[in-house]
Amino acid sequence: MNKPIQYQKGYVEFYKLKFKVTPDTLIPRPETELLVDEVLSMLRSNLNQGVSLTPTTILDLGTGSGNIAISLALHLKGVNVNIIASDVSSKALKVAKQNAKLHGVSDQIKFIKSNLLSNLNYNLLPVPCNLIIVTNLPYIPSARIPYLDSSVKDFEPHVALDGGADGFELYRKLFKQIKEKGLKPKLITGEIDYTHGELAVLEAQKHFPNAQIEVKKDLAHKQRILLVAPF
Repeated sequence: MNKPIQYQKGYVEFYKLKFKVTPDTLIPRPETELLVDEVLSMLRSNLNQGVSLTPTTILDLGTGSGNIAISLALHLKGVNVNIIASDVSSKALKVAKQNAKLHGVSDQIKFIKSNLLSNLNYNLLPVPCNLIIVTNLPYIPSARIPYLDSSVKDFEPHVALDGGADGFELYRKLFKQIKEKGLKPKLITGEIDYTHGELAVLEAQKHFPNAQIEVKKDLAHKQRILLVAPF
């Protein structure tokens, strides 16, 4: 029995906060905190340069337990930022809403059920809009799933792990949707597999040829965070 201790306790610490987790949600990892860092860094940099943040919308796609959206909401209290968190799983969204209530930010986040951008109501996005997309999409190649540690493959939801044949299928889909829907995000940032650095850059260049693209390493010096500034 290798049930993760986080599921046994029912919570995990992320960004110095406590989040409820269940087998319907991925267990947040420390490296995912870097996504929160990047979004906050961009917003603070804009403020320091006198760039208006109004109106700014943050889309957290694949929110899971809500850890990214809620961490951002808590650190952006008093700032006029609109946060939308989506997930394909109704059960995960239920947990995310519970965590938002626990941390007192339910009024700062709109939760919607959506497969990436498919069900997003674009009336929710002010025009013009400083749009930031942040996501920790499933990125593990399908063939690698059976070889993961049993504490992961036997307990965590595969829908939150499996990234398709090469692990990058959902990111390709997201990039395509962004283009098709005519969105112009100031920043797209996502967590990627440590083997995806070169692939991530090539795919981002294919969809956003004029973008500034960077891959940053995590504390273990593995390629982990993709940053794309398309517009």
